[in-house]
Amino acid sequence: MGTFADDTAVEPLGQARYGAEVTERWTVLGGVPNGGYLMAIAARAMAGEASHPDPVSVTGHFLRPTAVGPATVEVEVLKRGRRLSQVAARLVQEGDTRLQLLGAFADLEVLDGPTKLDRQPPALPPRGETVDANASADEHGTFAPPILRQLDVHMPAATLGWSLGQPDGTGEMRGWCRLADDEELDVFGLLMMADAFPPAVFNSGAPVGWTPTIEMTTQIRKRPAPGWLAGRFATGSITGGYLEEDGELWDEAGDVVCLSRQLALAARA
Repeated sequence: MGTFADDTAVEPLGQARYGAEVTERWTVLGGVPNGGYLMAIAARAMAGEASHPDPVSVTGHFLRPTAVGPATVEVEVLKRGRRLSQVAARLVQEGDTRLQLLGAFADLEVLDGPTKLDRQPPALPPRGETVDANASADEHGTFAPPILRQLDVHMPAATLGWSLGQPDGTGEMRGWCRLADDEELDVFGLLMMADAFPPAVFNSGAPVGWTPTIEMTTQIRKRPAPGWLAGRFATGSITGGYLEEDGELWDEAGDVVCLSRQLALAARA
């Protein structure tokens, strides 16, 4: 079994081009590769050209469906500064751009500036009082996409009720998460994890069955401490077939490590 690091590895091809293999292990409904997983692959290539190691903001526009198989990431450095590198990239398959990206890269270990937080970590029960999402799928015979099998995800019973046809009406997904087999999560893993929970709209009771992402922006605020992440993802507005999802991830040190927002289509169930 491969690891997340293996499955997002890129190979330099020269002239700011990188080869990658998109694997089926990180697919969702219909065998489509997860968007956050694709952003992680592209960001590794972007970091290979940037003058700074850590993505602090990555925006991806999903132009066409991506498939399992080989891909190429073409990178362009837009600006090299003392604190930041600004980088553009596109993920290409069979000659077509599938994903267009812009990113800002810094060194999160040497940031020096004011810090003030007006938000709190998600209110979650202790992990021992939550439900293992994979075990629940096995017990009830519900669908668990391949990406879920690469993760440990534990949710409050009320949150996980959506998978049994009992959404709690909040439009939120909350829970604990980490890579399976205790694999250490890095900043590129945060890009994937920000898109790994089931769509929050599934817990709203709205008649939405599929939520293909149009655009997603993920901000990395800190390299995550080892251990579990606490996640909260919420959709508050569904208008004319479009929805937003806002997310946050906190590490076991009590620090916010990742913030995200995506725009998605709200396809009817």
